[in-house]
Formats: sequence, structure tokens, C-alpha cells
Amino acid sequence: MRGERRKLDSLALLPASAHGDAEPCRAALVEGGAALLEHIIAQDLGALWHQSLWADGCWEGLPLRVREELLAARRSAAANYLAQRNALKYIDQLFETQGISYVVIKGAHIREYVYPDPALRPASDIDILIAPADRRRVARTLLDAGYRVSVGPKNISHEATFTRGSVDLDLHWNILRPGRTRIDMTASLIERRQRGDYGWVLADRDTLFLLLVHPAFAKYVCSPHMGLLRVADFFLWIRRREIDWPPVLALLDAAGLKTAAWFMLSGFRMLAQPPQAPIVDDWIETVRPRGLREAYLRQWLLRDLPSRWLHRRLLVQAGLTLPLHDHLGDAFHALRGWYRSRKHRLRDARLLLGHDYSL
Repeated sequence: MRGERRKLDSLALLPASAHGDAEPCRAALVEGGAALLEHIIAQDLGALWHQSLWADGCWEGLPLRVREELLAARRSAAANYLAQRNALKYIDQLFETQGISYVVIKGAHIREYVYPDPALRPASDIDILIAPADRRRVARTLLDAGYRVSVGPKNISHEATFTRGSVDLDLHWNILRPGRTRIDMTASLIERRQRGDYGWVLADRDTLFLLLVHPAFAKYVCSPHMGLLRVADFFLWIRRREIDWPPVLALLDAAGLKTAAWFMLSGFRMLAQPPQAPIVDDWIETVRPRGLREAYLRQWLLRDLPSRWLHRRLLVQAGLTLPLHDHLGDAFHALRGWYRSRKHRLRDARLLLGHDYSL
């Protein structure tokens, strides 16, 4: 079953990993039938498939049902993108007026730079990173602008969601729960930000760094939480951006997360097509853990344990995410961060929303 799912995942990723050649996509879709089409739609890859098949003239030969579902996915993604793009323009003007330093991260940033059309990459929300010291001012600015806030006690140490209309804005003041990284990363990520067409975005080295560490802890790498869109983001990023690996490696080393990057790269490697495989192989060698830890973590990938034990979250957190830190001291640092985040939930909520707030 695990091998069948990986094969289905690899086929679903063809438009992102096959260098834009639509013929393998068309052949896979015909051969894979309803199961592959259902998987493509479920993983929000329908718009990307539509673009690939339409642009290269493989569209008319497809069954009507396939064309209808892919076209519906493309239209839905376009509507979602338009609403989010307008929201980003508004946020940029609002924050610039208030003198708030911010940076757009994750899918809403990546899609603007490596997808053939940014509207091909659906995003459930817009992720924005700010300095921890600015969180109260930013929250007040958003609430005054008509946003509603949703606070999750488990994540209030580093993020909260603000909503206006149909658009959710995930506000982050740390890329992960505090303690996950050996040193604070937020200040340097914001310091290196670059001006894009629609706002401030991460530098390229920081984007790849985030692609290699955030899903390891937030999505458990190969679990259903990961989703194939994040894998497509990675394949398209390394295919269409000029990668300078040593600065990324330096960031991983400073954060104490080379092992997490190795785990992510190993997961990507299982789904990679020949064009990406040599690049990923080279990077894997620079971050590979040694000895028993490598053998132990590899079993989590080969046996797909994050998926099998997803309902036992504490087991996954203790058995997988703690060993993803480079050293024992880094793991203890993460445990202390976890304890403090639970202990100080009310304090963190009030740092964001004021002293009148109660969980």
C-alpha cells in the first residue's frame, strides 16, 4: 500500500517535476484513470495539471470528465488567488502606512516566482512573518481594519489567524514554536527580506531554508498533513531559481536543523524525477546524520510511520520530531520551548491581544 501511494504521489507531481513536458502527464492521466484524477484534485494540483495539458496541446484528447474537473479546479484556484492577491495589496499598503516590517512566506510567496501562473497554486491562507515585538501593534492594526481573530491555544506562542471576508491571514512571529531552532531566526529573515511586486518577501536562501524545515515539524514530512502542493513548491523552486546551497547549509547549521533538512530531502527524493534527483542527492550528503540515528529515521520514511501513527501525535512528536534536531542539547531546547509555550499561553495571548483577553 505504501508503495502504491508513493507511485500515485509521484505521478500527481509530474507537472512540477517533469520539466514541463505534457506528454508524460497526458499518458499518466489516461493510464491512471479515476484514481489518479481523484488524487490530483484532492491534493489541489488540478489547476497545475490543467495548465500543463492545455498549454502543450494535449487537452482535446482527454475524456470529457477529466477536462471538466481540471477546468473547475483551475477556475476555483483563479478565484481564490484573486481574492488573496487583493488582500495582499491591501495588507502591504496598511503595514507600510503603519511602518510595520513584514514578510510574506510559504505558498503565497513561492507561487509568484516559480509557477507558470501564480493562480495555479491554491493557498488556504496567506502567511506573514513579523517581529515578535510588533505582534500587539499588528493585531490592533488588523482588528481596526475589520479583521476577526482566531486564537489557537496550542499555537499562540508563535501564530494566530486573522480573517476578513473570504481570506485568512496567518500571522507568525516565529517560523516554528519557540525553541525549535537553536537561535532566533525571525529577525534575520526579516532583515534580509526583498521587495516584490506585491509586497515584501523572503530572500531565496531563506525560502529554501523554510521549505526544508517548516514541514518537518508542522506537517510531519510525509504524513497526509504535508500535502503534495508543498512538494511541488520545492520541485519548482529548485528547478526555476538559481540555488546557492552553502548559505542555506549555513542557516541549517546555525538553526541546529540539518537533520530535519536531510529528512525532508530524503522524502522529496522518493518522489523526484530524474531532473531533480542529482541535485537532491548532492544536498543530502551535506546534511546526512550518521550511524544509528540515520538508520532509525530512515525507517520512519520507508515505513511511512508519520502517516500510520498520525492519530498518536505525542508518539510522532517524541519519536520523530525530537530526533530531527542535530544535537541532544537542541532537543532539550525544543522540549523547554514546548513546556514554556504551554505554561505561558495566557501571557502570549495577552501579548497579542491585550490584557483584557482570556483564553
